[in-house]
Amino acid sequence: MAPFDKLRAGFRLDLSLVVLLLVLIFCAAGIYQLMRDYPSAGRGMLIFAREQKDLFVDSGLIAESYRVHANRGLSNVLRSQTVIVGTRSSGDHGFVGAGVIVGKRNGMLAIVTAKHIIAHPGRHFVVFPGYAGRYVSRIITDPHHDLALVFVRPFGGTPYRVAPVAGGGFVSGQRFVVMGHPGELSWVASPGVAEKHLHTTLLFCPTCDRGDSGAGAFDGAGLLRGIVVTKAIIVAPSAKDGSDFRLTAFQIEQPDAVRALLRRALKH
Repeated sequence: MAPFDKLRAGFRLDLSLVVLLLVLIFCAAGIYQLMRDYPSAGRGMLIFAREQKDLFVDSGLIAESYRVHANRGLSNVLRSQTVIVGTRSSGDHGFVGAGVIVGKRNGMLAIVTAKHIIAHPGRHFVVFPGYAGRYVSRIITDPHHDLALVFVRPFGGTPYRVAPVAGGGFVSGQRFVVMGHPGELSWVASPGVAEKHLHTTLLFCPTCDRGDSGAGAFDGAGLLRGIVVTKAIIVAPSAKDGSDFRLTAFQIEQPDAVRALLRRALKH
């Protein structure tokens, strides 16, 4: 090969490496931007990376979730089972979510919530409907799930109910109501439609928000079928035509994990 031909071949090789490097840099920048804008998106995307056969999302269920309405009578019952759970880390800063009353023992109410709400240092508290508050007396955390039980003494005369825990989780297409505190609101019934996947269950809930961490997800009979723990911005392929679309979904911890945590609490 002539010297000029060798030089030209080396130039083509070097140019290919430059193009490959630019593509890798562009992909890395895109991932960094996604993680910066949506810090919880990574966990949501991992849901779909575990099993290739469990990739697809039913866009029809997402559309249906916008047409679901909460039953007023059921919502009133769920409000009496739901509290605010929070951590005051300083005088003007804290972390607030929801909790569900799931039991009573030795004069104390057992309230299940998302563990990440009370994982921060500070005073942990519970607020009942009517905005009567108590500091938490005891906490039991789940080592394997984003769940915790907090114990407080109820107020005399404050109405509350213990939520029944279902024997299993949601099935795909099942309608639900999340009772929580989305955004700046409190004790709001947010309806939607569930979709069951191989490793998790997603809730398509248009009016749910980050303040719903720890909130209960109930079926139409008022049975607790999950605790909301994660909001994720997900890019997923549609089961209808395979095209990618962006959606917001919420992940829950299952009722069997709630029951296991309650059994653990009875041993202490």
